[in-house]
Amino acid sequence: MNIKTFHADTLQEGLRRIYAELGEDAKIMHTREVETSWLFGLGRRRFFEITAAENHDEPPKSTQPAPVPTDSVPVSAYSDEIVLTLPSYFRSATPLIPESRQTAWQPVPLGVWQQFTPEQLNPTVLQRSLIALFLESVRFGGPLDLLDGKRKTIAFLGTSGVGKTAVIAKLAAHYRLKEFKRVGLVTVDTYRVAATEQLGKYAEMLGVPMESVSEPFRMKTALSRLSSCDLILLDTPGTNPKNTTKLQMLGAMLDAASPDEVHLLFPATTHATALTETLHRFEPLVPTDLILTKLDEAVGLTDLYQFLKTNPLPLRFFSLGQNISEDLEVAGPARLASLAH
Repeated sequence: MNIKTFHADTLQEGLRRIYAELGEDAKIMHTREVETSWLFGLGRRRFFEITAAENHDEPPKSTQPAPVPTDSVPVSAYSDEIVLTLPSYFRSATPLIPESRQTAWQPVPLGVWQQFTPEQLNPTVLQRSLIALFLESVRFGGPLDLLDGKRKTIAFLGTSGVGKTAVIAKLAAHYRLKEFKRVGLVTVDTYRVAATEQLGKYAEMLGVPMESVSEPFRMKTALSRLSSCDLILLDTPGTNPKNTTKLQMLGAMLDAASPDEVHLLFPATTHATALTETLHRFEPLVPTDLILTKLDEAVGLTDLYQFLKTNPLPLRFFSLGQNISEDLEVAGPARLASLAH
């Protein structure tokens, strides 16, 4: 048996190479996502390692596809759950079914997955189905669009402990060290000395300027001192969205800063109802984009998806931890699909 290991940036790319070299009947024996890092963890790269073998097995006697055993759990019983499309039969040897062999697709709720056999629950097939679902129903905003010679100011909002300062540090590190942009930091979180000191340490480590603003009328002067920057990231205090007085004070700061974008941060571990309510209460500050934090702590997908599919804001980034060396990813469907376990 001819067994080979392939490395590729995406599963689709790896499978195309496998089919080209080993044929469409190649057996996928093992798939895993590998991560490498450099520059003290600030730089990271992910790729897929796929082990496959040529398939010399005899063809099956029956040419009829095996039915999916959904009769034990009626689909209608899960009408309130997420619904995705899965092929009506699965072949463990070929995760992505060639177009010539595709058959009809039928809806299967996420809650029914445990009823299927490992062969039917081929990870690659499920990921492919989820990616297609998310591309259709979730808005993704993509990376920051920075134009040469034009400064962009972005403010970050959220409740206490959501991870705003960590996200700002990760963005500053990326655009300063990888994109070679001139980055400046502004904090209006003067209520917590520790927060200002933390952002100041990040600024010192990255070699970027930082301004601290305590009153709205001081904002213009602070921003003028950062006029040479390509990107200005504005940190705000963690705010209880039910406290209208603090929201009004924060709104005055944002009016003075006139940011190009306002990113609202949510923890991925929060219930969908609470996420929707928080978004509604922050609406007076006119957020333009959404960032999901603590994605590494999320234990499932159903609740999060219920919020995302009705959320009017584009999803821009995923944050996976509190450390600056951990990834901040541009939001995409593949990462969401990885939560469906």
